[in-house]
Amino acid sequence: MKQRVNGTTLFVQDQGQGAPIILLHGFPLDHRMWQSQVDALSPSYRVIAPDFRGMGQSDVPVSPMSLTHYAQDILAIMDEKGIEKATLGGFSMGGYVALALLRLAPERFSALIFANTRPEPDGQEGRKNRMNMAVNLYDKGPAAARDAMLPKLVTPATLQDQPQLIDDLRTAMDSMPAEGLVHASIAMAFREDSVELLSSIQVPTLVIAGEQDAIAPPDVMKAMADRIAGAQFHVIPSASHLTPMEKPEAFNDLLFSFLQEITP
Repeated sequence: MKQRVNGTTLFVQDQGQGAPIILLHGFPLDHRMWQSQVDALSPSYRVIAPDFRGMGQSDVPVSPMSLTHYAQDILAIMDEKGIEKATLGGFSMGGYVALALLRLAPERFSALIFANTRPEPDGQEGRKNRMNMAVNLYDKGPAAARDAMLPKLVTPATLQDQPQLIDDLRTAMDSMPAEGLVHASIAMAFREDSVELLSSIQVPTLVIAGEQDAIAPPDVMKAMADRIAGAQFHVIPSASHLTPMEKPEAFNDLLFSFLQEITP
């Protein structure tokens, strides 16, 4: 469904009833990356999966975006839906937005799930790569993001053995508004350092890594988990970056185990 917040229109999937769980997608994807999790969780929970501004079916920004802007949109969605407090999950870019949310309103979140993300900001080379991505998006459209990201999202075995998944990913990425992805690239390039923020987290936290993830490697995510008091850390075998779609059964098992511990 479409929802008008903060002067823009955002698409928000809202399915199920029960304790609310908000799932934030990665780049260059949208809420559809969470479909397996929505299907699995919605019989027991209220699952909310928005499209970030400029991605999926949400309006493209008309002014520069920061991760704080994306986070403010999520808080506005919660306010519109009457959700005072929720479990918050973020994958990759969604994890960066989740960290921005913890700066703005940590009291709004009762538990956290970080999947295939990292707290450190980009270095100079990383920023340069994202700026080059922005230029390529203007030149080539969303295919620039698809061609650069697809080989990093899944393992070579998945590329070969799961043609339907690969087709679905290509279709999703090709449907993205190029300028919306430009905004996201620049916002990620200049994101804040969140390492020191981790020690302030005082709610149950699950950290999930992919064994073969080169974007957010397991050792980086283990270090992230170690800075969060009491955090659970798990590595999904034979998975790369896109663990929720590449290994949905293993990912969902971890989610259910964690949620059953923290919700009545």
